[in-house]
Amino acid sequence: MAAAEGTPGALGTAVPPAPGPPPGPPPGPPPGPPPGPPPGPPPGPPLECSGDDAQAMGRDPLPVLRQILAACAFPELLESPAVPEAARSRARSVLREMDAGNIGGYNHEHRSHGVPARVSRFLEFRDGGVPCDPRDIVLCSGTATVIPFVLSLVVCPGSALPTGVLVPVPGPPLCAAAAGLAGAVPVPYPLDESRGWAVDVAALRREVREARSRCHPKVLWVVNPGDPTGHVLSRPDMESIVRLAAEEPLLLLADEVHQERAFAPERPFLSFKRVLAELGAPLATSVQLVSFYSLSKSAAGESGFRAGFLELVNVDEVVRQPFQLAQSIPRPCVPGRILLDLLMELPEEGDPVRRALEEHRRDLCRDLAANARRLQEELGRAPGIRCQPLAGGPRAFPRIRIPPRARSQARALGLEPDVFFCRKLQEATGLVVAPGSHFGMGGDSGHLGLSLLLPAPALERALLLLRRFHAQFLREFS
Repeated sequence: MAAAEGTPGALGTAVPPAPGPPPGPPPGPPPGPPPGPPPGPPPGPPLECSGDDAQAMGRDPLPVLRQILAACAFPELLESPAVPEAARSRARSVLREMDAGNIGGYNHEHRSHGVPARVSRFLEFRDGGVPCDPRDIVLCSGTATVIPFVLSLVVCPGSALPTGVLVPVPGPPLCAAAAGLAGAVPVPYPLDESRGWAVDVAALRREVREARSRCHPKVLWVVNPGDPTGHVLSRPDMESIVRLAAEEPLLLLADEVHQERAFAPERPFLSFKRVLAELGAPLATSVQLVSFYSLSKSAAGESGFRAGFLELVNVDEVVRQPFQLAQSIPRPCVPGRILLDLLMELPEEGDPVRRALEEHRRDLCRDLAANARRLQEELGRAPGIRCQPLAGGPRAFPRIRIPPRARSQARALGLEPDVFFCRKLQEATGLVVAPGSHFGMGGDSGHLGLSLLLPAPALERALLLLRRFHAQFLREFS
């Protein structure tokens, strides 16, 4: 779920830090001066360098999707040579499914049958043939709006203990916020930085059992690909998580909104639905799973149209029923639903619309991989900064060294040390990065969220400014 969706700058309610000391700090300051003094803040607005919104970060939309949508909204364009014939033809197909050929109506049939049927075929193709029933697909107006609703269905308001939702640390701020909105309490579980931010299943099991003295843990929220960590879970780790969910038992909430941002060939994205099915019975028929997909975090990156869906697997009927009520959750607007529907179409040889979409997906993964390599090369040469390997998602999450004097000054100002560093960085360079504490880490850990969605020139400038400023910061406070 992301995950699930965040906001540029990763603002939100932070998860309390998990117990246990963070890994040791990187090596000390560089022995000599940096290549040059850090430039002063550039003229104009600050450079946002931490967001997960592709188009806000500077990526272009896919023209053919906008052309189809424009022709659907303004049918006179169906005869205009300004719109390519392939887009006009696809728009005519869309309008044939609309009530009276108009996207201005509610178009309930399109929402309740047409789009879910194509989503189910897309998921079967993605998951190597694992069956998907269209009745298990629930369309929503973005995952951030529907997750609190999902969590509320497992909350028992009259219980002596509150419902607990296990949330990853670090993870999207939405995790803790959604739990609170649903009337539950977040139970942080730590990701293992030393293993590339993998889920430590033994530590997770301890968190579940220790939490039972203060809450009733019912939900395990897993973000894959990871945000802000940039990891993609391995199949063995996913199988261990599924077994844990079966043993405890827990509803498995699979926040898979960044699945189309998995860019490392050696670590391909696998859905929890596929892993669960391939484990076979009894797990495949007993573990309850809710997974999420978002138009905002798809290859299209159309955040402004607010559309997505969730899939229910092995979910109790009492939980399913509220999803069937038309007004129970916010539904996507018709334009957003059309864009989501277009992304669900399966590849077809010779189809220019599909070809354009597949090229757009490949370009996104290529650019993310190139940015990840460049970031790790640049920061790997900077003493006092280190970053775990990256395989997917919108961000990197490097750790920086913050000297004790800087930590003391931050606390004197009532700030977390990572927030203090980020403010100093913005004042000196104009760069806006997200402190690790926004993602639930303790401010002493010294992590930063950096976007991989930036255009390459903007990322190059951001990395240069960050390296130079950090070297100066170490000299000033060491």
